[in-house]
Order: sequence, then C-alpha cells, then structure tokens
Amino acid sequence: MSSKDKDKKKSSSSKDKKEKSVDKSKLDKSESKKKDKEKKDKDSKSVKSKDEKSDISEIEGDIIAQQIPAQQQQPIIAQQPQPEQIDTKICVHHGTELVYFCESCEEPICRNCTKLGPHNNQLHRINTLEEAFKSRVTKLREAIQGNLLEKRDQLLAQIHRIEYRIEEIKYVKTIIERDARNEYSGIIERLKSAEGQKLAILQHEMGELQKDLDRINDLGHTFRQFVNKPEDPIDFLIRARSLYENIEFLVAKPFKVNIEVYPYDLPRELTDMRLQLQKASAQQALIDFKNEVIWKILEERKEQEEEVKAKMEKAASEEINEWAKLVDKFSNELKRYQLICYYCGVAMDDKSINKKCQSNSRIPENFDGYTVKIPDAKYNGNLRHFFGKPKADYVDLVNTAKSQGQKNSRGKIPFIHFIEVQMNLIKKLCQERGIDLSKIFQEHDKQGKGVINQIQFAYILSEIIGLSASDSDQIRKFFDPQSKNTIEYQDILRVMDDTSLVEKIYLDENQQNQEQV
Repeated sequence: MSSKDKDKKKSSSSKDKKEKSVDKSKLDKSESKKKDKEKKDKDSKSVKSKDEKSDISEIEGDIIAQQIPAQQQQPIIAQQPQPEQIDTKICVHHGTELVYFCESCEEPICRNCTKLGPHNNQLHRINTLEEAFKSRVTKLREAIQGNLLEKRDQLLAQIHRIEYRIEEIKYVKTIIERDARNEYSGIIERLKSAEGQKLAILQHEMGELQKDLDRINDLGHTFRQFVNKPEDPIDFLIRARSLYENIEFLVAKPFKVNIEVYPYDLPRELTDMRLQLQKASAQQALIDFKNEVIWKILEERKEQEEEVKAKMEKAASEEINEWAKLVDKFSNELKRYQLICYYCGVAMDDKSINKKCQSNSRIPENFDGYTVKIPDAKYNGNLRHFFGKPKADYVDLVNTAKSQGQKNSRGKIPFIHFIEVQMNLIKKLCQERGIDLSKIFQEHDKQGKGVINQIQFAYILSEIIGLSASDSDQIRKFFDPQSKNTIEYQDILRVMDDTSLVEKIYLDENQQNQEQV
C-alpha cells in the first residue's frame, strides 16, 4: 500500500471518530432535554386540576401571539436527533407525555400538540385517553358480540353439517361395498360349484378307464411271467384259458370316446351383466331419441295448446264468476231465513232443536226477544225453544258465530296427520315387499342397545323402504325432536301397529318443552 492510501484511511477514521463523538454529544444533549421536559410535565400534572380552565385561554393567547404554523415548526423538530428506539408513550412532535387522543386523526397527542400544533384548530376533535379507550372497547365488543360470534356459530354449524355428510357417505359406502362383496363371492361360489360338478364327472370316467388299463397291464405282466418260465408249462396251460377269456372281455368292453363335458357352459355372470348393461345403454339411447322426437312434436303443438288453454281458462273463469255471483246471491238469501230462538238467540240446528232452553224459564217483564215473531204467552216458561226469523240487528251476529264454529272444527294438526299417513304407508310397503323391519333394525344395531343413529334411520327409510329424503327427514324429526342422534326403533314399531299413538307422543313432547321453558 502507498503512503497516500494510508493517509486517506487515517483521515477517514479520524473523521468517523469525530462524527461519532458529535453524535454521542447530540444524543446526550437530547436525553438531558427530555429529562428536563419530563420533570416539567410531572410538575404540571400536580397542578393540572387547577390550570385546566386557564389552559384554553392560554392556548388561544399563544396561538394569537406566536402565529407559528405547524409547517414551519416541523423542519425544526426534524433537525432534532431521534433516538434509536421510539417510545410510544412520548409525543413524536414535542417529546412530552401523551395525555389526549385526536378523534379526527386517530392518534394520541400531548398537551403541546393542542397549543402549538398540529392539533390546535377546530377541525380536530380532542378527547382524553380514558374516554377514547372506553369508547373503542365498547365499539369492538359490540362488533364481536353482534357479528363475529354469529359468524362463528354459522361456521361451526356448517362444519357439523359437513361432518354429518361425511359420516353418511362413509356409511352408505360400507353398505354398498358389503353388498358388492357378497354378490361377487356368490358368483365365485357358483362358478366353483359348476366346476366341481364337471370335474367329478370327468374324474369318475377317468377312474373307470384307469381300472381297465390296470387290468390290461396286470394281464400282460402275468403273461410275461409264464413266458419267461418255459420249464414249468403246467401252470401256464392251466391258466391259459382264463387269460384268453380276460383278453376277450377287455377287448370287447366298451368305453366312451366322446367327452360330453365341456368348459364352455360354465356360468359367465359378469359377461351376462356386461351384455345387459350394453343392451340397457342401447335402450337408453333409443329412449332418448324417442324423447327428443316427442319433445319436438310437443313444441310444435305448444302454441296451439296454449291458445286452446287460454280460451278454456277464459271460458272457465267467466263461468266460475257467474257461479260465484249465484252463490253469493243464494247465500245472502239463506242468511235472511236463518232461524234463531226467541228466548236465548241460539241458531237452529240438529243439536239445539231438541235441547231445553234455559232462558225460557223466567221471562223478564220488558224482554223484547231476538226474533221478529213474538210467541204466544202459552209458550213462556215451558223450557222449549221457539225459533223464528232473527231481527235485522242479529243477522250479522248469527252469521259470524256460524263462521267461527266452522273454523274451530279443523280436526287434527297437519303434522300429526302426515306422520300417521307415513307410518301406514311404511307398514303397507313392508307387507307388500316382505320386509321384516324389526330384523333390519337389529342388523344395523351392532351393539344391541335398541337404538340406531340418524344416518342408519335415513338409510333404512330411503334406500330399503323407498321413501323420499324429505319425508324421511320429517319422520326423523318426529322420533328424534331434540336431535340426540339416537332413535329407539321399538317406538317406531309400536307406532306402526297403532297410529293413534302419534298424537299422544306429539302432545307429550310439546308439554315437556313448555315445562322446560
């Protein structure tokens, strides 16, 4: 290295040292200034309660006297050395403690900010830190309780619905897999049975042929033994005739030449199923073609049908209006001839005509009656009704009472009637299809506790019995109203045998709910 480079390095290092010393001195000065300001702020806090009213006048006087805009003060503040770590409790503009909060700018400020700026005009809404804290806490609490918790409950409910659907899919998948395995195991068993029958027949035939072959081999072995012993011809001569007869018997004995057992008639159920599927697809294509043709024909005739329909609807509406007018006319006429009792005002019908009139026991002196016609004095006090045409003032009252009586005789609750109809339908379908519902429930009740869950219940009603998903869900709500995911199938069987229990169960459940409330 040259001497010049060394001199440059020395000079640069000396400059850096000088700059560092200057920075340290500036930092020390700024820290001392801050400490002095903090002491002054502490002193000002002690007399805060006394000087709060005079602060406003002092702020106005300072603004008028100084008239220093915030833009001119900022470069002076910017020239001050900033510490490495900014304290969030100290004002960045004046270095004093934060005691207020500007609602307009959404930032905490010090006392000097309200006097010297930048928050020293009417556009800034100033509030204390405690009040600003309380207002924001209240606002956030209302937002969380009003909206966020509701959203959380909705998300949890959706998660539960998805988990329920996952369990339902898994359960149906296991049942389909079990049915498929049972079906294919049956196919394999039937194939093995057919194979065993064919092999048994062939092995029997082969055994008979093997016996004849063994006899031929034994006869040839015996003949060779006699031939190899020419010195003892007596035994050979004695058995020669029997050997000859055995040869003739074996040569004349027939055997099957044609093998009548073939491998081509083994059951091919999968092939048959594929052929049926192909035929079904071809038939479906034909049905689609027919549907398209029918749709075109219907579209061509649609306009004509609409015209005819419009004409018929117009004629029908006109006729209905005419009939409505006639009905109104005759109903008004009938209202005039509605008979009521002179003494008690009850309308005449099949129930009241033969009953005693309690009002016809003691008649008041100035009693005017409810009918136009006044009965003779001999009818008074005989506890009998006297029916007549009502007075004009009582016609509307009679008709109103009649209409209210019709509204109150509606019969059973629609939901009870729906459950009764559905249970009768389930019983009918089980009888027609030969379904043992009790046995099916026991098969799905693996633990033998007498209960099944909602997924099993929905599967049995929709997949096995054949009800729609909506009807199955309504029946599930009846037997499990509180969604406990447990359904006692003995209750279902009892209701199937006696549908009058539906109304009792429904009313008992409603009474329990009212008692809980």
